[in-house]
Amino acid sequence: MTHEATHDVIIVGGGIAGLTIAWELARAGRDVVLLEASDDAGGMLRRGAAAGLEVDLGAESFATRTTGVADLVADARLPVQLVEPAPGGAHVAFRRRSGRVDRAPLPRRALVGMPAEPLAADVVRILGRRGARRAAQERLLPMPVGAEPSLAELTTSRFGARVTARLVEPLCRSVYSQSAESVRLSSLHPVLWEKAQAAGSLTAAVDALAPAVRAGSAVRGVEGGLWRLAAELEAVALRAGAVIRTGTPVRAVTATSVDLGHETLSAASVVIATGPTAAAELLGVDVALAPPVGLVVAEVASDGFDAFPVGSGVIAAPEIECAAKALTHVDAKWQWAAAALPAGSHLVRLSAREGRHDELTDAAGAAAAIRTLTGVRVSPGDVRRVVPVSWPDAVATPPVRQAVAAAAAERGIRLAGAVAAGTGLASVIPHARALACDLTTPPTPSEGVRHVH
Repeated sequence: MTHEATHDVIIVGGGIAGLTIAWELARAGRDVVLLEASDDAGGMLRRGAAAGLEVDLGAESFATRTTGVADLVADARLPVQLVEPAPGGAHVAFRRRSGRVDRAPLPRRALVGMPAEPLAADVVRILGRRGARRAAQERLLPMPVGAEPSLAELTTSRFGARVTARLVEPLCRSVYSQSAESVRLSSLHPVLWEKAQAAGSLTAAVDALAPAVRAGSAVRGVEGGLWRLAAELEAVALRAGAVIRTGTPVRAVTATSVDLGHETLSAASVVIATGPTAAAELLGVDVALAPPVGLVVAEVASDGFDAFPVGSGVIAAPEIECAAKALTHVDAKWQWAAAALPAGSHLVRLSAREGRHDELTDAAGAAAAIRTLTGVRVSPGDVRRVVPVSWPDAVATPPVRQAVAAAAAERGIRLAGAVAAGTGLASVIPHARALACDLTTPPTPSEGVRHVH
């Protein structure tokens, strides 16, 4: 039986973008329905149990390059406390020319792995004197003209191969789950790219924009876990009048309707706010699937972590042989976690290298990765609990974003989330709020005429 219902807006996808739009529209008095295929809204802001805590199984922090998250918390009056990470910052693990694995704090002032002061002591420790002197020459080079090169091509040509190998590539793979060869700076940090073009130097642009804090500290979190941001936003959206239907997969969409198989809903506007692969499927776009993002949360009992040996965590250069590309020491990074954990316990997150998630899902595999990345002697017996999670639709590659955007524009369907805004809450939330504002603004007479024709 098919039941026709008319709404102002239907949102497909209940991640943070969909929830943000639903709240904005509902508080503006619009009739809005959000449809989420899984049993819970929140998308990649998901929680699970480890070490007796409710912990993040997806994103656990957000970049502070915009005020988008803080503005949303204030405007929606969400009952969450935004918190700063511990000041220790993160490390990078890399292999010296001798073959020895070394670990060093990431440069105090850098963006996307590019240093603001190439000759600073913390940069020299990672690059060596020769690598640092090569990186310092970047200010003297003319900026490239023509099409923007890949991030790897850009940083190698300007800073030298060692900056790319030991700083840019590890950060790109750990934070954005993409290689530096597959992305451009303008897609990861558009403000930095624009500043570099204006200043004529990447070093000068980073120097102007980089905060004077340890790498890994230009982020914030939520006390108790970032998952609480989505949970509280869902609650205020419901109170504002939004209808949120979970466990409701969508079969097909048009600019004014959504097909649920047994039911068809109609609306003045339809927004797709799913992951990139799901968006491509709904739009009938054939794209290459990005590999899943694998993550393991592990409880570890080892006094070797009491002194926080790698600060808030460590990212690995590609030449480090390890099933994990990065580790976050959760209770070193967040004071609320340290206070809540039982004595003698530590909580770590391991981000898997592509295709190697299964190697981390038992105590032996997790312990091996922890030893390699941190240098702490951890045995399988020290790993009390391992919670694996896989995100099959988390990475929005540039080709997928372009193909999905073109298909959506052709059909008059709006897009939100990472596939439209780029990676991270700092980009996704402001984009979602701007889209919601656009949807609540009546068209001008000329726009109305164009729509009719």
